[in-house]
Amino acid sequence: MSDALNFDLLYDTFYDLSIGVGIFQVPDLNDIRSIRYVFMNKIILYEMRKEREEVFGKKILEVAPEAFEHEGGLLVMETYRKVAAEGGSINLGVVEYSNHMVAGKYECSVHHIKENFVYVMLRNVTELEQTKNQLELKNKELNQFAYIVSHDLKSPLNTITGFVNLIETKWAQSLHPKAKEVFSYIVGATQRMEKVITDILDYSGIGAKKNLGEIDCKKLLENTVKDLAADIQKANAQIELGELPKIKGYETELRMLFQNLISNAIKFRNPSIPPKISIYAEEKDGWTFYIKDNGIGIAEKDQGKIFSVFQRLHPASEYEGTGIGLAHCKKIVELHKGSIGVESELGKGTTFYFSIPKL
Repeated sequence: MSDALNFDLLYDTFYDLSIGVGIFQVPDLNDIRSIRYVFMNKIILYEMRKEREEVFGKKILEVAPEAFEHEGGLLVMETYRKVAAEGGSINLGVVEYSNHMVAGKYECSVHHIKENFVYVMLRNVTELEQTKNQLELKNKELNQFAYIVSHDLKSPLNTITGFVNLIETKWAQSLHPKAKEVFSYIVGATQRMEKVITDILDYSGIGAKKNLGEIDCKKLLENTVKDLAADIQKANAQIELGELPKIKGYETELRMLFQNLISNAIKFRNPSIPPKISIYAEEKDGWTFYIKDNGIGIAEKDQGKIFSVFQRLHPASEYEGTGIGLAHCKKIVELHKGSIGVESELGKGTTFYFSIPKL
């Protein structure tokens, strides 16, 4: 195959790629005004609203002088100069570009070819960023709605509880046994409702006041175990802490995550043997944490739904709770850009695992 044919094949391949690719020359490594276009594929030409003959071989200053008029354009060209001079690659993340015909947001990275030459990879993420912003706004609105509704529900609930307590206190002796039974149902229902409202408030508040910092997971879990000491002692549970790292994360949310998973392991225990709970982590493109117990286990058919809000696998008469604890866990792990899963077999225990990437 001739060199000319090879060149044509490579040219056509790069020109038709579905991601933007461009090659730039930086003749004077000390002057960004010297940068010129060598090659732009059809994606970048379209984003520029230009034809090949308007761009190839010409300086940016001639074709897109507006790039020198704002900080974003200057940053991109300074990156071309830096990579052309020093080598390596720089990921600029999302940058903005606009001229009199087009405006948008683009993922951009710059890579060294040889001295004075770089290539650029570009992807239009304008719609993606707009969708992301809309989702963030909707999530914020939903959290605010949950917070307001939960607070509004607490007021009449407190009124009902107050009246029931007043009646029981003042007229307890004269109440008919059937009336006492009815009032006990009301008290139980209001207490459960209050717990549901509190859980909704906690769920909507996850990440609202997040503070990223370095977390010593061993120390965090030691403190969490102390907080759960009464439950642990009552169940005669044994907690084993293995190797645990220091990570970047959100301390309040991580404490809630571990507390929920340990509490579940204690709650859903095998009544014939004391609970044994092992917690450890392994480094795998970040960290993967494991919480392993010897409890009653989870049927395979139920494992896909346990992380949804208000999903209960057992009657409230057997196990207390609102069915939102694992939804809390999922939301906290996703806040850390990770994922959560479960491995379990009925009667043989459960292992929850979740990943925390390096932030």
